[in-house]
Amino acid sequence: MAALLAARATRAHRKAWIAVFAALALTSLLLGAFGLTLVSAWSAHPRVERYAAADLVVAGDQTTRFSATSLGERETASAGLTERVRIPRTALSAVRGVPGVRTAVPDVEFPVGLADRSATGHPWETARLAPYALRTGRAPERADEVVVGAGAGRPGGRLTLRVGGRDAAYTVVGVADGPRTAVWFTGAEARRLSGNPEALDAIGVVARPGTDRAELAGRVRKALDTAGVTDVGHRADGDPAAVRVLTGSERGEAEFLAAAPARGELLAALGSVAGAVVLVALLVVSSTIVQALRQRSHELGLLRAVGATPWQLRGAVGREVGRVAAWAALVGAAGRSPRTWGCARCWPRGARCPPGSS
Repeated sequence: MAALLAARATRAHRKAWIAVFAALALTSLLLGAFGLTLVSAWSAHPRVERYAAADLVVAGDQTTRFSATSLGERETASAGLTERVRIPRTALSAVRGVPGVRTAVPDVEFPVGLADRSATGHPWETARLAPYALRTGRAPERADEVVVGAGAGRPGGRLTLRVGGRDAAYTVVGVADGPRTAVWFTGAEARRLSGNPEALDAIGVVARPGTDRAELAGRVRKALDTAGVTDVGHRADGDPAAVRVLTGSERGEAEFLAAAPARGELLAALGSVAGAVVLVALLVVSSTIVQALRQRSHELGLLRAVGATPWQLRGAVGREVGRVAAWAALVGAAGRSPRTWGCARCWPRGARCPPGSS
């Protein structure tokens, strides 16, 4: 009986249920879009560029933690650091001695003034971690020789670079596939210009063929702990200074330091907006359904008068709402599909998700 009443009422009151269907479909689409954005922002990592050819990246812990007692309770707060947390150069020997490590490349990064734009300096051996291959010329061999990115110069040319507030002339001996804002020096010159000769920004690790990355990461982690390697610099009490071993998409966090703090701020903003949207959606949907049912008060009263039980009326109304809600949810789900709109990682650039991406 409830199914029969629901079927007849749905056909008889199409206009009212069309309004409910539209409200539910738009609500499903909106809430699904927010949910997809939240999940994408939570699970997304910065794109790996300079360390794309590295199997592992050893870097400092960019998260600081502070614990304090408030009203008798111990509370811990954490925050992401946008300034580079360096690791000691002694970590390099510990990593190189791990079985399964083919090579470990130390990386330092420092600002360089190049003509009318800013650039970054690196030791030339880190180019293999991208990898950036030479287009023309050769690798730098002397302190006054550099390799530049495509379009920033040509072999045989002279460049005046500003490093540490001083200008120095360098000879371009090669052009690599890297960006125009990159300049590669010899390892010794980069170590001198970095201003921290006994510290490294990161270590790119290339595994031997056939070595399992997860197993190698565990070995490197154990070797660093055994050697007692910690971050460079002083940390507050209760803030561990363990060096991180990054694998997979996490390697991008060693390049783009502002990504993790920005993710936290984005999640907080999206969470607050999503909460407000949920409340508004509930009010709109509930008021639309109530209005659709209020217009049928005389009909429901007549059914009650001829013997319909309250359970039958509630069941009929529930079936009507369930049918409309199910189709509206399907329409909203189809509209918020990642293949239709793109995920949070691709949508800001106006692009669809690449094939095989999640």
